[in-house]
Amino acid sequence: MITKGPIVGCLFPLLLSPSHVSNYVACNVVQCDNQVWHRCSGHPNSHVLRVLLKFGFLGNKNLTSSNNVIIDCASCKLSKNKTLHFSLHKTRTTKPFELVYIDVWDITPVISHEHYRYFVTFIDDFTCFTWVYFLRSKSEIFFMFKAIIALV
Repeated sequence: MITKGPIVGCLFPLLLSPSHVSNYVACNVVQCDNQVWHRCSGHPNSHVLRVLLKFGFLGNKNLTSSNNVIIDCASCKLSKNKTLHFSLHKTRTTKPFELVYIDVWDITPVISHEHYRYFVTFIDDFTCFTWVYFLRSKSEIFFMFKAIIALV
């Protein structure tokens, strides 16, 4: 089917009469397993997914599997793992700017409105004060380092 219509914002709504729709458009019901619904709806727990299936929010109300929802999701298992706590350490430095951590981050594929692709952080070990500078290229790191030295 080929059609044309006006643009509304960024969309092109199809303005068809019911007779055209019945001639050209077909709908299909596809059965999806619980794992697909779990991933597509944002990884809810099995109770929430059971309720969504039971009341038909995810398609057919007559699913026999809606009472027995078992989720085996690797992402959910990893997110629930406990991480080891970092040991509290005493500050190794006795005054500000004895030790400064520098880290360069690459934020691609998302490029900012001002075309920044990277950012560099400077963290003072004594005060934990942090400076963040946005960069368009990695070659600007040395100039940012010189700016921090001048600030100190």
